Amino acid sequence: MVKRVLAGHPSNLSSYGFGPRKGLLLHCSLGHGGAYTKMGAALGGALSLTGFDQPGHGRAADWDYDGDLQDRVTDMALDLLSEPMDVIGHSFGGTVALRLAVERPQMVRSLTLIEPVMMAVAKRDNPMAMERLMGAMSGFYQALVDGEHAKAAQMFTKLYGDGRPWESLPEEGQNAIIKRIPLIGAGSRAVNEDPYDLLGTRKLEAIKALTLIIDGGQGEAAMNSVCDGLARRIPNATRVCIPGGGHMVPLTKPEAVAREVLQMISQQQGR
Repeated sequence: MVKRVLAGHPSNLSSYGFGPRKGLLLHCSLGHGGAYTKMGAALGGALSLTGFDQPGHGRAADWDYDGDLQDRVTDMALDLLSEPMDVIGHSFGGTVALRLAVERPQMVRSLTLIEPVMMAVAKRDNPMAMERLMGAMSGFYQALVDGEHAKAAQMFTKLYGDGRPWESLPEEGQNAIIKRIPLIGAGSRAVNEDPYDLLGTRKLEAIKALTLIIDGGQGEAAMNSVCDGLARRIPNATRVCIPGGGHMVPLTKPEAVAREVLQMISQQQGR
């Protein structure tokens, strides 16, 4: 692990693998750049991956709630995107990966989106599914507003965790989630809206990178609509489901995710 200041924000870098191709890994909310060890190891012979801790996550400095969180994370990623790379984004990291592919297309050699929470796609394509999801999330957002962070953390973990009950998590892990749970609110604009009008201006249709879109097979209608909608809009996209993986599929099924990424890379090299 290496300390590094990215876009003016103190962060921490994690490295995986020893392959000839360089890659950039963008973690999920409440995660950190070092959480993808098993997936990184499975990719090790093909990729040299670098991940970084987003503001308020892992060993990065706290988020000061000044400005837009996704903007800051995107700027941090751009500091590392010094040459064409294979970009992998999970959940919130997937929304950042999409922006990189749109804003720096020449630097994104391939794009992997794992359960990307660009929920504006579902809002447009399947509003009823999005309405049901927001109904399920309403208690969570109310708990955030009320400052009931422990309650909010439990509700969010039930929806977007790795399948383990809250009570089974170690106290240290619970406290870490409770501390960071306000960051979900900080990123909600990028998740629930389309602030850069990627949909209305057909910027997604202009993405040229070979793209892999993975869902964890949990069957949630809004997330399926996001993945389906992105696959329809991005020209060179492949849609894959990994059953039983859930939202945290790169952690619960790391080898399966790695196989799909390696297959895409092999396909690209064969072109």
